[in-house]
Amino acid sequence: MDTEDMVRGALRDEASGLAVGQWSAEPVRLLARRRQRRRRTVLGAAAVTAAFAVAAGTGTVLSAQHGDRGTAPAARAPQLPAGPAPEPVVVQPGQQLPLGRPDWWIRLADREICIHDAPSYHGGPGCSGYSWLPGGGTEITMQYYGDPAQSSEGLYNLVYRGPGPVARMTLEVDGRAYWATVTSLPGTPGYTSGHAWAPATPNDHPLQGVRLAAYDTQGKLLASKTL
Repeated sequence: MDTEDMVRGALRDEASGLAVGQWSAEPVRLLARRRQRRRRTVLGAAAVTAAFAVAAGTGTVLSAQHGDRGTAPAARAPQLPAGPAPEPVVVQPGQQLPLGRPDWWIRLADREICIHDAPSYHGGPGCSGYSWLPGGGTEITMQYYGDPAQSSEGLYNLVYRGPGPVARMTLEVDGRAYWATVTSLPGTPGYTSGHAWAPATPNDHPLQGVRLAAYDTQGKLLASKTL
């Protein structure tokens, strides 16, 4: 008997001694559905090297392997919304920035974005989001937060990672373009956030056809993606 056979035999003996209790998969399914109602995150191709983690709340983060499905390079130039873009906002690390809806705010830190959404926290403290490891190429990604109480709209949080500075960010949903409010930390943190309220995406419908774009101060396109 060689070493491989000995290891296999030991594993079989160990498994045969385990007692497996009865359980139902339905509670697990219910928990997963509740989390999916709140937040969905779409990761770019470059995010395979990033480490994403839910900080708190009821968010669900897709893995890089699954989040990469259904993405494709933009076949045309992104649309520009009508009217002027919102002025970029610079916040201090850990500062809470209101998101234009009661009890919704965003907080930025070094390689971390955290969003407090009212449906998840019911007026309590805390926020949920993700963080990433340093390095990696230029990319643009997105988080989506749905609000069951306001089923007509959802919060789209765009994240650009790469050289900047970013002056404008846009979002296209159902063929219509929206400006995102650009938010960043002082200096050159290596990423920029943008948020916009736009028509909601049903919980059981994939985030397909949504387009993201980031521009520099001269109007040059820094990154774009069509989901």
